[in-house]
Amino acid sequence: MLKIKNIDFLKVVYDDSLSHNIFSIANITFSNYAPVYGALLYWQKNETDEPFTEEGDYKFYYDMAQSQYFAAVKFPKECKLTRDQRQELAYILLEERGAIGTYSFVTTKPKKIFHIKQSLQQITFPEHFNVQHFNAFSCFTQFEAPSEVFTNEDHHYDRAFLKEYKEWCTAAVKEHPTKLEHYFDYLPFGYVCYSNPLLSEQFLIDHLQEVDFYALQYNKSVLARLSTSFKRYMIHQLQFTKKTIHSDFSDQLEDFIESDAFYSSFYITYLPESDEQIEMDLHFFEYDRGLNKWPGSEHLVKGIPSLTSQKYDRYGDKRPTNAEMDKKFATYNKDQQQLFAANAELHWINRYRNELDWSIVCQYNEMLTESFLSAHLKYIDFTALGLNTFIELDTSFLAKHFNRFDHQKPVPLIICHLTEQFYLTHKDQMKVDIDLLYKYMDCIDEKDFDRIESYLID
Repeated sequence: MLKIKNIDFLKVVYDDSLSHNIFSIANITFSNYAPVYGALLYWQKNETDEPFTEEGDYKFYYDMAQSQYFAAVKFPKECKLTRDQRQELAYILLEERGAIGTYSFVTTKPKKIFHIKQSLQQITFPEHFNVQHFNAFSCFTQFEAPSEVFTNEDHHYDRAFLKEYKEWCTAAVKEHPTKLEHYFDYLPFGYVCYSNPLLSEQFLIDHLQEVDFYALQYNKSVLARLSTSFKRYMIHQLQFTKKTIHSDFSDQLEDFIESDAFYSSFYITYLPESDEQIEMDLHFFEYDRGLNKWPGSEHLVKGIPSLTSQKYDRYGDKRPTNAEMDKKFATYNKDQQQLFAANAELHWINRYRNELDWSIVCQYNEMLTESFLSAHLKYIDFTALGLNTFIELDTSFLAKHFNRFDHQKPVPLIICHLTEQFYLTHKDQMKVDIDLLYKYMDCIDEKDFDRIESYLID
C-alpha cells in the first residue's frame, strides 16, 4: 500500500463567466513513494460512453443517472503509477476536494468566448429600434431558423441590421441569465424565456412581470426543473390570457404539473451534489486524516480558497446577502411572494416568516425538515402540510401531530409515510383505500406496502 502523507491543493480557478474547466491543482506526497506534483482536477461535458477519456483519464460522473458531466484528474507525464492506481488516486483527490464544496460550476466551456457588450457595440442600431418589435413568438422561431436573416417588415428594418442582430441575439441568449440583465433593452425577454436553457425559477420569480409564459412553455430544459407551484401558476396564466397550451401537455395538465420527470431527458446539471460521489474501496492507497475526520478533511488541504462556489446556488445564480434579499423581497408583489415561499431556502422562510403565506410554504416547499417544522409550529398550516408529498418526515413527528391534520379527507403526506405499524395504529382515524395506496406506492417501503395492501384487500 502506498501511504499518502499529505495533499496540497494549490490552486482553484474561478471567474465570473463560470467558464473554467480546471478547478484545482494537487501535489501529493507519500511516505513510501515518489511525490506526484501538478495533478490537474477538472470537469468536462461527457461526449462518449467510454469509461476513460482519449487521454486515459478515468471519468467520475457528477450524476450517475445522466452522466452528462464528469470529473477527472490528469496526472503529470513523469508519474509512474499504473492505470488502476491513477484511477484510485483520482477518486481520492476528487473526494477530498469535492466534499468541501469547491467544484467549479458545471457549464460547457465555449470554444470561443462570446463578449456580449463588445459584440453589441459593433451593431449599428437604427433610431427607431425598439426591442418590443422583436418580442413576438414568430420572431423567436425565426431566430432559431437556419436561414441567415429573418424578416420584420412591419417596422422596416434593413436586412444587414437584421442579420447582425439575429447573430447577436442567438449567441447572447445562450449565456447565463444573470449576465443578460443589463441587456434587456436589446435582447427580447420573451426570447430569453423561449431559448435560454439556464433560467432558474428564482430568476423567473424576480422578473415575473416580464415573463412570457407562452414562450416559456416551449423551453423544455427549464420546464424540466420547475416546481409544481410554478408550473401550476404558468398554466393558470396561460388559461387566464386564453393562450394555446403546448400540445405536449395540454391533455395531461395535472401530470405535467405534478410530475418532476415529465421532461427528465432535458434536465441540465449545474452543480454536482457532494453526496453524489460514488463509493470506492481503496486497494492501493491508505492515509490517515487524523482526529478531525470531517468531510473534506480540511487540515490536509492547504491554501483553501474562499469557497467561491458557495457564493452561488446550484443554478449559478449569485446568493444574495440578507440586505440584498430584503431589498428585493420588499419589491415583490403577492404572486411573487407566493412563488418565492413555495421554493425558497429555509433561511429565507425563517427570515420572512411573518410576511409569507404559510399555507403555500407548507403545501409546496420541498426543503421543509422536521427540525424546521418543529421550530415553527405556530406558523404551520397542517391541512396544507398534509398535501406536501415532496418532503420526508419521521413517523414519530406525524404521530405526535396526527390530530392536527384534516382527516375528513385523505392526507397524502401521511399516506406517503405509511408503515405497517403506523397504519394499524391509525387506520380507524385516517382515510386510505387501495387506490390511494397504489397512487403513492413509490414512496412506501416495499415490505410495508405489501402488508398494508393485504389489510386493505381483506
